[in-house]
Amino acid sequence: MPKKITDIFVSISTTHPASAIVLGVPGIFVSGDALNDQNYTSIDGVVADYAEGTDVYKAAAAYFAQPNAGKAIEVITYTAPKVDDTTKETTGGIAEAAKAYFWGNWHFAVLATFNAADALELSNYIEAQSEKFAVVQQTTLDDLSQFAKNTRTITLYHLVADERFDLAVLGRVANADVGSVTWKGKGDLVGISEDKLTTDQYDAAEAAHAIAYVRKGNKVVTSNAWTASGAWIDQLHGIDWVKENIEEALQDLINQEDKIPFSDAGFAQLQQAVDKVLGDAYNQGIIAYDTGTKTGSYTVTAARYEDVPAEDIANREYNGIHWEYTPSDAVQAMHVTGTVNYAA
Repeated sequence: MPKKITDIFVSISTTHPASAIVLGVPGIFVSGDALNDQNYTSIDGVVADYAEGTDVYKAAAAYFAQPNAGKAIEVITYTAPKVDDTTKETTGGIAEAAKAYFWGNWHFAVLATFNAADALELSNYIEAQSEKFAVVQQTTLDDLSQFAKNTRTITLYHLVADERFDLAVLGRVANADVGSVTWKGKGDLVGISEDKLTTDQYDAAEAAHAIAYVRKGNKVVTSNAWTASGAWIDQLHGIDWVKENIEEALQDLINQEDKIPFSDAGFAQLQQAVDKVLGDAYNQGIIAYDTGTKTGSYTVTAARYEDVPAEDIANREYNGIHWEYTPSDAVQAMHVTGTVNYAA
């Protein structure tokens, strides 16, 4: 994970395979001569640097065209890989740019111009961080197969190559309150055509955990809500939201308080801050309901002073907070049974 300037480090282990903080900004990666990172808040800003007809412009335009789009995008320039003749070390490449600007505003990485090798490198890099998402779009499932094992990559299967289904989906869904939406069944994508798939093509897309834009009932909508490995996007997005908000809440507490005592009373302050974030996550739909406690299915514990190692006390480092939660689910399919009662 790229180094972050912070006093708070949140580590997460999950038992599932796999705010004020904005977690819906797309990062559009484009190949160029030098590393660069630029934020834009409108298509007018983009066109000043990337002319109409360029792939960056087309991607940004598809995003800002959606009624639910966020207020910003990020354009990240990466350089081609280069091997030093003497040291044989490789510099450049898309992963280098992702690392350099990992703590920017972007949360969903897309390529301005698809390149299979760059897409896989970016996908694998994000997978290793266990945070944020890569989003790739292709017209064949074979071209998406290289991402099949990556939990943090969203694969989109769209038959019209020059339509930016990827940015349209992000504009439609990514900026909704995390936990409030599933990514399945989302329609009204501006500028995106229906994928008129055969039953076999649809079944193949489902088996590949790809997402298409298909007609269901009387509306054209996104076919599913998963990543390439079959994990649910909204649950992973929720994990990111919880992590980022806990980090922010605890860092704010340290910044604002004159002193947090290294005592059970101080630990209780830290525990309370984490508990509030998880409570907010439950209210937002990220955390499941517990039928036993009649509230959110989460817990937060704080180790007592007497159990803290002497070395941690000497270093003023408290590692005793532990939290866990059960993510919420959503109804996305059903089988309905019925009975017909014939008259005697």
